[in-house]
Parts: sequence; structure tokens; C-alpha cells
Amino acid sequence: MLYHKRWFILFLLILFAGLGDLQAENSSDEIFGGQILTMTEEKPPLAPSNDPRFKDNNDGTVTDLQEGLMWKKIDLYQEKKIWSSWEESQKLIENFNKEAYASYSDWRLPTRKELKTLYEEDKKIPWKYYWTENVVHIDPIFGYSHCCFWSSELYKEKYAWGFNYIGGRDYPSMKGGGQYHLSLSTIRPVRTVK
Repeated sequence: MLYHKRWFILFLLILFAGLGDLQAENSSDEIFGGQILTMTEEKPPLAPSNDPRFKDNNDGTVTDLQEGLMWKKIDLYQEKKIWSSWEESQKLIENFNKEAYASYSDWRLPTRKELKTLYEEDKKIPWKYYWTENVVHIDPIFGYSHCCFWSSELYKEKYAWGFNYIGGRDYPSMKGGGQYHLSLSTIRPVRTVK
């Protein structure tokens, strides 16, 4: 029984790793006939919250006036339909700074505390993943945000902390890359406003 369970887990890892590549290349759902809601579901415009805490800088960034932080408005999953491991996220941040996104080159991964400041239970954005429907609790200024984000913080040797906007909790996840990682996490770069 244990032997079969291991093969099944390996099969799932290979399948989902391949789906990540398919998502990035095609941004369509050829395998499951349109059932992957994250790719096929229409997304009507979100009603703005008009929360004075957030300022849209109209350059792809949002400033949180309460916390003194500037965030990338659209997360990596929204933009490219790809997840990343924590290690890959380090390279993405490095490239983000080389490109001087929005004319800044001091972007970084947020801390768990910083990620948690964006969690607002009374705000609800639909989040659909494959066949499931959930709600992420984040201001609509960030659009149809992904649910799960990497923080800058490590946990033990093989893990890094992430934050989930469905339940409002942080969690440790394997930070390592490799072909068959299943992090399902993405990044939303942040910088401190000076």
C-alpha cells in the first residue's frame, strides 16, 4: 500500500509541475477542457473599496499609507500565470530590481508581518483554483489576487514562510526548487517608502 501511495504522490508532482509549465506557455486549459477556472473564468471588474489607506500610483504600484509600504499592484501569478519556489523568488526579485520596476531598485520579498497587514477579513475577492471556488481577503485595489505568497523569512533549513489570504495564516513550505516542487505560491514585491 505504501508503495502505491508513493507512486501516486510522484505522479501528482509530475502532473502539477507540468501543468505549471503549460500554464506559463499557453495560458489556456487544453488538458481539462476549460475546467481550470483560474484560466477560463471571466473576471468582471471589481468594485473598488475606496479605502483611503491605499493609493494607486498609476505605475503598477500601490502605496499603503498606513504601513509606509509600496507594493507591486499585480502579483506574479496574476501577471504570468506561474508559481515559483522560494529560491526562484530570490532570482525574480533580483531581476525585478535590475529592471528598476516603477523606477525603483530596492524591491524585496515582504516579511510575514508585512504580508499579514494586507489581510482584511471583511474584504472578499473571488479566487478560483482548478475546480474550487474560494475567497481571498485583500483590498480589491490589488485585483484578482492569488491566495498564497512567499515571505522573506526562513524556517529551519529546508523551509520558508508563506502567507495565505484565504485563511489569513502564515505557513512553512519547502523552499527548494527543482522540477517537481509544488509550492503553489507566488510573490508580490514590496519596498519601504522613504
